[in-house]
Amino acid sequence: MHSILDAVQKIGARRLVIDSLAGFEMALSPGFRADFRESLYRMIFALTGIGVTILSTVEVDESFTEFPFSTYSISFLCDDIIRLRYVSIDGRLRKIMVVIKMRGGNHAKDIREYEITSEGVVILGKRLTNYQGLISGIPVHSDRSAQEEEPSLDSEFKNQP
Repeated sequence: MHSILDAVQKIGARRLVIDSLAGFEMALSPGFRADFRESLYRMIFALTGIGVTILSTVEVDESFTEFPFSTYSISFLCDDIIRLRYVSIDGRLRKIMVVIKMRGGNHAKDIREYEITSEGVVILGKRLTNYQGLISGIPVHSDRSAQEEEPSLDSEFKNQP
């Protein structure tokens, strides 16, 4: 962990990506693995203390009855959590995302379909309102009319950079 902090300081990095936390844990020496959460907390505290933004990924076992964010119970360390998952909709495997947590600010709670292209992450169309159970991974089509739709924060975010 100290070598990461040293390398970040040496090159003046402002961002650090850990892809993924499971691989990162496996790369650590056994002494750090014994208390991974504490080691990760100390590293995050040190790096954010010098102004470094950290992006990390966590692969979670998909379950159709649970909605875990991590096997490490570290969501308290995160300022933001975005959940990505695959779902089968209309006979097609599609990708959805939802912002779970954004510390210090309001955020859209919409479930949105996305694609990853050569241009980056692209949000497709409007929020998915005609399905129940999207987060479970087993969506069921419902016939909600546009009049029944709940308000969205889309309009708030349209004019933001």
